[in-house]
Amino acid sequence: MERFTSFDFGLSALTALFHQDWIHLGGVEEVVLAHLSVGEASIADEAQQKEAAALERDVAVLAGSTLRDGQIEVLFSTATAGNYSFQGGETGRSLLERIHSTCRQWQQEYGAIPAESSPKWSSSDSMAAVRSIIGDTPMCFPDEYLRCCGSPVDELRSALDACAQSASAELAFRLLLRIHLANFIPVAESSWARYRMTAAELSLGEELLSSLDFLVN
Repeated sequence: MERFTSFDFGLSALTALFHQDWIHLGGVEEVVLAHLSVGEASIADEAQQKEAAALERDVAVLAGSTLRDGQIEVLFSTATAGNYSFQGGETGRSLLERIHSTCRQWQQEYGAIPAESSPKWSSSDSMAAVRSIIGDTPMCFPDEYLRCCGSPVDELRSALDACAQSASAELAFRLLLRIHLANFIPVAESSWARYRMTAAELSLGEELLSSLDFLVN
């Protein structure tokens, strides 16, 4: 089964919009709407509806998982290269609720369809492969990120592993790829073949994988 897009999607794709200047878009809700934008069209096409469905599902499974709020915060902040910080008592789940609520409002206006699914993507074999990658892959953060945020590697691995076990292994893998891109973390040559094999098993698109080519060493 092929995905509706060969690029990133869902929550991992949304985090890319939380770049250094994201605040100029407005609040979290405005970022979600920009991500799901239909432009000047009055209706959404099927691909846009599937993107909304993927985002809604990612947020729902993560919010309903056993991850602690702090672990959700680590995942989201690291996937945005630290450009999103939790302040004023905001928690990981309260952020997810804001995203989920905005996504559902969009679906009420433009139409809701089921998120794509396949038993293969949620199989025990896929979970084992993703957890193995999370445990083994080197994560060498740039010095400037470490100076700002300290070394998040052990905590990040734990949060990604918990996501793979309790929420979605496929989401955990996409977040790992996004974390590589957001923080310019090199991908070890020894890990790259495993990344590509797992991406193929999860039916992730070629453009998503090729976006990491420049990081492979």
